[in-house]
Amino acid sequence: MDEPSSPATAPEFDATAMPPMDELLDALTSPLADWMPNQRWFAHMGAGTPEVSIRGWAPLRVAPDHVVVLVVVGARFAGTEPAEALYQVPLLIRPEDSPAADRRTTDQDEGSEVSVLETPAARVRVHDALRDVDGRAAVFALLASDEQAQGPGMSVLAHRTAPGSPLPLGPGLRSRILSGEQSNTSIIVEPEGTSPIILKLFRVLHDGENPDVVLQGALTAAGSTRVPRLIGSASLELGDLRTHSLFAQEFLPGVEDAWRTALRLAVAGEDFSAAARGLGEAVSEVHRDLAGALGTTMTDDALRAGMVEQMRSRAAMVAAEVPQVAAHRTALDALLDAALDVPWPPMQRIHGDLHLGQVLLVPDRGWVLLDFEGEPLRPLAQRSLSDSPLRDVAGMLRSLDYVGGAVALEQGADASSWVRTARAAFLEGCLGAADGMIVTAAAQADPRADTDVDTAGDALGVLLAAFEADKAVYEALYESRNRPDWLPIPLAALERISARNA
Repeated sequence: MDEPSSPATAPEFDATAMPPMDELLDALTSPLADWMPNQRWFAHMGAGTPEVSIRGWAPLRVAPDHVVVLVVVGARFAGTEPAEALYQVPLLIRPEDSPAADRRTTDQDEGSEVSVLETPAARVRVHDALRDVDGRAAVFALLASDEQAQGPGMSVLAHRTAPGSPLPLGPGLRSRILSGEQSNTSIIVEPEGTSPIILKLFRVLHDGENPDVVLQGALTAAGSTRVPRLIGSASLELGDLRTHSLFAQEFLPGVEDAWRTALRLAVAGEDFSAAARGLGEAVSEVHRDLAGALGTTMTDDALRAGMVEQMRSRAAMVAAEVPQVAAHRTALDALLDAALDVPWPPMQRIHGDLHLGQVLLVPDRGWVLLDFEGEPLRPLAQRSLSDSPLRDVAGMLRSLDYVGGAVALEQGADASSWVRTARAAFLEGCLGAADGMIVTAAAQADPRADTDVDTAGDALGVLLAAFEADKAVYEALYESRNRPDWLPIPLAALERISARNA
């Protein structure tokens, strides 16, 4: 557990004697260019050392022994698209000889230090603010105060879901960084006397609203218990950029995600069907609430053609890099042709990257879905559009299939029967809900439609097979680049889907 933030006992240093912040940050461009590629959240691994510029900043705190500033860093890479990526990097600046710096060294893991700078005021150390207890407190205070941080050409405005409900600050505040996250940085905040909170800061910034904030906010407003309650968010404006900087929601500690639960049960050969059926019902409920809160769009010929063309383009791109996928192009093209000839359910906002690692089974509450940012490799503009709820269903089907693949790879055991039972139960729960959003146009148009994704001939089965194949193609690209030993898992799915379609 981290130390609570408390006033420093060190002699005060004169922050006004430091160089202007613009000048100080300019001195950090070279150190940042060396430091950023070594961070877990850096999204351009292998692209080399970026050319870095400071695009904007806003002060979060000026304290007796430290300064915290939120910085937007532009990173350019030769020969890549887009030409410049924007990263959000909160920095903490503290005198090197401050006793507070020594007191917090246990809180700063290796690699948190960006640089040491000489200034007229003092020799200062610059750290990633989220890996320092005082830095985290400053970021949380922005949200708790429901106010604005203003810098030259940049502003960050906090929005509280329930402004009248106080978020306690002070010496009882404890926080820690959440390990294991890749693309963003999350901190657990534990205010004294209240439930813990998780605050997520988005590292890579894209113009537009972040789906994680929009969708969980809509579900919270609708009274859904299937997502953690949204507490607040902050929006960032910089030039023409309008986006979300961070958001906070309730934290559900001590709960195992569904991937670990399913994997453990599959290894033991224990039944998962009741839990899978309940998970399907929870997914259907979330789709229903999102449709009610944010609306739906009927899937006309143009929308259907656009979705299928995206699938074709992805298959062509991946096949060019993964030869094993190319072997299935003919079957996949035939399946997508079939998908154009059947009715589709309405489009709506969806989770977009649903798998077993994104859901928790919470005692006395049931299944809770997390992380509504959407598929990481999709541009934000695409992830913010309405999509087919069948994409979420297919994502979970693929995740259940991955359980069987993981058991085979890691345990040398056959869990195929477990997978079939779990998939059937999930579909029964998801597609069998009387008020679900999926059994609409497709099922109504074909009374023969059943709920088995592996059954050829019915409209819903064709669509589910198409979406599952699209997800397997995406997985094949990921595995070929990151875990070649796992590539047989999505390839086996493509083989199965191709054979069924034939």
